[in-house]
Amino acid sequence: MRNSIGFRLNALFVVLVTALLSCSGALAYWSMRSQLLEQYQRDRDSVQQRLQTNLVNPLWNFDTATLQENLAAEVKPPVLGIEVHSEHGERLASAGVREPARRQGARYDHLEFPLRNRGRDEQQVLGRVQVLLSRQAMHDTLNEQVWRRFLEILALDVLLVAALSLSLRLQVLKPLAALRDALHQAAEHRGPPESLVLPGTRLDEFGEVLGGFRRIAQRLAEDLEARRQAESDIRGAYEELQRAQATLIQAEKLAALGGLVAGVAHEINTPLGITLTGASVLAEQTRRFTAQLEAGRLKKSEVEGYLRSAGEGVELILANANRAAHLVHSFKQVAVDQTSEARREFDLARYLDEVVESLRPTYKRLPIQVRNGCPKGIQLDGYPGALAQVVTNLLVNAVTHAFPDGAAGQVRLDARVDGDWLVLCFEDDGQGIAAEHLPHIFEPFFTTKRGVGGSGLGLHVVYNLVTRRLGGQIQVASTAGQGTCFTLRIPRIAPQPPEEAT
Repeated sequence: MRNSIGFRLNALFVVLVTALLSCSGALAYWSMRSQLLEQYQRDRDSVQQRLQTNLVNPLWNFDTATLQENLAAEVKPPVLGIEVHSEHGERLASAGVREPARRQGARYDHLEFPLRNRGRDEQQVLGRVQVLLSRQAMHDTLNEQVWRRFLEILALDVLLVAALSLSLRLQVLKPLAALRDALHQAAEHRGPPESLVLPGTRLDEFGEVLGGFRRIAQRLAEDLEARRQAESDIRGAYEELQRAQATLIQAEKLAALGGLVAGVAHEINTPLGITLTGASVLAEQTRRFTAQLEAGRLKKSEVEGYLRSAGEGVELILANANRAAHLVHSFKQVAVDQTSEARREFDLARYLDEVVESLRPTYKRLPIQVRNGCPKGIQLDGYPGALAQVVTNLLVNAVTHAFPDGAAGQVRLDARVDGDWLVLCFEDDGQGIAAEHLPHIFEPFFTTKRGVGGSGLGLHVVYNLVTRRLGGQIQVASTAGQGTCFTLRIPRIAPQPPEEAT
């Protein structure tokens, strides 16, 4: 593998040795090249000196045989061929090749110089000599040196890789592999620390590493066992906390329903009392009217008075009875929805009117106005009880937090349809929510009224109902001193809960 230590170390050593040997070979190459060039230049100068010395007399005496012998004696590397021409350009003698074969990469030099008459008239030119020389031998020697050095480097690299690989395998990689296997075994080990099998003891640095690893493995196993026990305890405590939270949430819902019952009971007491009083007065007047009728003492004025009083009493009784019946109907529908959580189709505006009416006792004696601005005709298919619980908790939360100490204000409900979704806004113009509290208002048990009636579950119940039961989303926007707006985005057709969908 390219990422293994052995591969990288081998590659590093090969690169270093190759670089060092290449530099050494390059220095040797340039040194040998300089020496060969100097030798070639000396040979060239020597050939010229010998020819200038040995060819003058045969040329002066027209001794072509001696001239030819002298030329033949000089044809040896690096000389390939020699030609002697008279002063008029006539070729007098030659030896060796005149035109070399066109060899690819071959290198040739041409040397030409005059032959002068020595000892007599040194300015007299007897002829000219043309010498053909080859540097191919020098280049062949250099190429041979390059290939020899290349093969040396290759052989050394192979030997180095083999030796280094064997040494690394025996001294480093094998102990590292054993340590790696031990680490994997320790990571997957589920038994007691004593059952963990580790590599044998070594007397080198790996032995010290293994000793430290044994101690770490034992400590980790002990910590893991302690963590498992702690997780078990935490899991039990968490399950108990969930049960307690579910109980508290249910108690919160029942408490809200209980408050609704108490408020409606108090609210309905007035119309029922008036109805009872009117019925009692009408009954007493009817008895007196009946007694006078039986005694035959009725007067026209008494009949007219009785009819007038009876009509007023009946109107009073009917008005207050209708008032009480309306309160009972609103309370009954909202209470049944909240306790049964049944799914049905309902008109949003009409249902919110019933919810607001049933909650009137909560804010009746406070300078707070609650207005339902939802347009008529929006039909929903879902869980009205969950929606009633959401509105109830939001209104109670607004009365408690947005308008403290009897402050006046207004709460408004608005809704609009966005495709298959309903956007419901619950807005108040109260004191708002502090910026540092906004991220926590939906957390369970978070409240700023702890000790004075706040449980910290109202908005948490709202969040759970909106996101789980109604299948929607809820967002809050608030500025201190400028009110708060809760925006609910819920589907017009509520999704089936998981237990019903299956």
